[in-house]
Amino acid sequence: MPSFEAEATLPYPREQVFEFLLRPANVAQISPPGLGLHFVDPPEVVAQGTRLKFRVQGFGQIRESEHEITTLTPHSFVLERQIKGLFQKWHHEHLFETAPNGQTRIIDRIDFSPPGGVLGLLVTAQRVLDQLEEAFEDRHDRLSRLLARHAKQG
Repeated sequence: MPSFEAEATLPYPREQVFEFLLRPANVAQISPPGLGLHFVDPPEVVAQGTRLKFRVQGFGQIRESEHEITTLTPHSFVLERQIKGLFQKWHHEHLFETAPNGQTRIIDRIDFSPPGGVLGLLVTAQRVLDQLEEAFEDRHDRLSRLLARHAKQG
C-alpha cells in the first residue's frame, strides 16, 4: 500500500497549531485553490467521531468524500479515515510534536489504496504521491502565513 509523509516546523506553540487545525474553515483556507475544497455543513471544531463531508476537484472531476475523525488526542494526534470517496482506502495521521524553542513539528502520514477499475488506470499511486507532495508544500506555506496573520491579530 502506498504511503506519503510530509513534515513542517512552525514557530508557534503546539496547542495553538493543533487548535487552529481542528477548525474546518481554517483547513479550507490552507488547501491549494486548485483542489477546490468545500466542506458541506461542517462543525466549527472537529472532535473524535466527527464526520466531514466535502467536495474536492481532482483528476479532472469534482468528487464528494466523507471522512471520519476516528482518534483525537488533544494537542498531539488526529487520525482520519475515508468512509466514502475516490480511494479504496485513505488513512491520514496528523502528528503534532514540540520542537526546539517551543516550535511545533507537524507530521502528516497518509496510507492509501488507489481506486480500482478503469479509474485506477488514471489515478495511479505515483500520480497521487506527486500531487500530495505538491499540495503539502503549498499547504505548509499557507499555514505558516495564516498563523502569522492570526498571531498579529491576537
